[in-house]
Amino acid sequence: MTSPLLLPPLLLKRALDDLHDLAGLARGLGTLPEKLDGLHDEMRGLRGDLGSLPTQLDDLKQAIAGLRADLGSLPDQMAALNDGIAGVNESLGPLPAKLDGVQELLVPMQELEPVRKATVPLEPAILAVRDSVDELEPMLERLDRSIRDLHPKLDGIHGAVEPIGTLADRLPGSGRRNRS
Repeated sequence: MTSPLLLPPLLLKRALDDLHDLAGLARGLGTLPEKLDGLHDEMRGLRGDLGSLPTQLDDLKQAIAGLRADLGSLPDQMAALNDGIAGVNESLGPLPAKLDGVQELLVPMQELEPVRKATVPLEPAILAVRDSVDELEPMLERLDRSIRDLHPKLDGIHGAVEPIGTLADRLPGSGRRNRS
């Protein structure tokens, strides 16, 4: 505890400290108007910087309203898309069964391997036949040209032979009726 004799000097010291603090506050109050003026100027600048903000907010509101209008049909489109997906799912429903059927069709193809192995020895004979056919092609072309060349000659002979045929028809015992 503190001695009662020391109490008045402690109170005096405490009072002087409080007085010193009050003097510091009073000095600070002297600069307060300047600080407030600076703060006021900063607020004016801030108002200038934010001056276009209400217009920008209005533009933003209009853009959002336009976006809402554009997105208004989105639920209907999504519903149509869901219907389309449901239709695709329905049409794909029998697909697994069809794939099983395809697998069943592929089973005979697995049996083709022995057939292929059996035809390998025939390959040289098949190639020989193909070569023979390739040799026949020019011969057939020559024969075709000869027949075409023969056709005009036969037309000329036809005129000469026709009277002989008519004469042979008139002969007795030819078996044909006479045309005279």
